[in-house]
Amino acid sequence: MVPAAAAPPSFDIVRVTPQGSAVLAGRAAPGAEVILRSNGQEFGRARADAQGQWVLAGAPPLAPGTHEITLAMRDPAGREIAGDGNVVAVVAAPAPPAAAAPGAPPPPAPAAPLVVLTTPQGTPTLLQAPGRAASRLGLDLVDYGDAGEIRFAGTAPPGATIRLYVDDAHVGDAQSGADGRWTLVPPANIAQGEHRLRIDQMDPARGVVARVELPFQRASVAAMEAGAQRVVVQPRQNLWRIARRAYGQGVRYTEIFAANRDVIVDPAKIYPGQVFTVPAPATPIPANRSR
Repeated sequence: MVPAAAAPPSFDIVRVTPQGSAVLAGRAAPGAEVILRSNGQEFGRARADAQGQWVLAGAPPLAPGTHEITLAMRDPAGREIAGDGNVVAVVAAPAPPAAAAPGAPPPPAPAAPLVVLTTPQGTPTLLQAPGRAASRLGLDLVDYGDAGEIRFAGTAPPGATIRLYVDDAHVGDAQSGADGRWTLVPPANIAQGEHRLRIDQMDPARGVVARVELPFQRASVAAMEAGAQRVVVQPRQNLWRIARRAYGQGVRYTEIFAANRDVIVDPAKIYPGQVFTVPAPATPIPANRSR
C-alpha cells in the first residue's frame, strides 16, 4: 500500500538506442504503479517491486524528435504523485539511404540520442550524448554558486583517477565510477575572473595518460532578460534554464541549440562568457507539462 506521504518516484537509468527503443528504471513506493509519459502522452507503465525498484522495457520506440519524459505513480486512492525530475531525449531522424559505391566502407552507425535528466533541485545531468564514448576523458558540467563554490563533472574510463588543476594549482582528485562518470567539488572557492582548467587522467605507473584543458570564466550570476536576442552565458546557466527563461519551457532548449550549432558542440557543455542567439519563439510546444 502506498502511504499518503510517499516520496515521489524518480529515474535512475535511461538508455535510448538510435532507433528510439528505451530502457528506463528508477525508484518508487514499493508496489506502486508507475506511469511514464512522453510529451504528455502515456507510453508505458511499470510496477515497483517490494524494494521500490521499477523497470520499463519493450515500450513503443520514441519517434525522431524531442521528448520530455515525465514520471508519476498512482496511490491506492487513484491519485497521481508526480516524479522528482524529468528526462529530455532527443532522437535524431534516420539518414536517408544512399547508394554505396563498390568497395566503399559501410555508412557510419546512427548517432546515439541526447538524453538529459533534469530535477528542480540541481543541475541537469547528461545521461547520454551523440558521438561521445563514455570511456574517454571529458568534461560534462561546470556548475557555479554565488559565493564562489564550483562543481565539475565528466567522464573517464571506469575506476580512473582524475586530477584537476585551476590555473596550474591542484584543486583535488576524483575517481570515476563503474559507469565511467566522476564529480569533483574543490574544497576552496574559485575567485571571479578568467581561469584555465586542466583535467588529467592518472596512471600510477605511467603518470598522465590523458589530458583535457579549457578556459572558463567565473563571474557574478546575472539574470537573463526574457526575450533577449543575444545572451551571454552566466555561471550556473545551461540551455535548459536559458530556454525556460526565454520561452517559459526548458524543453525548448533545442531551438537555441539549433540556432547556435556553430558555437555549441555538445548542448550539455556551455560555458560562461559564450554568446548565443535566442531566436524568436517557434511553434508552441504542447502546454501539458509538470514543470
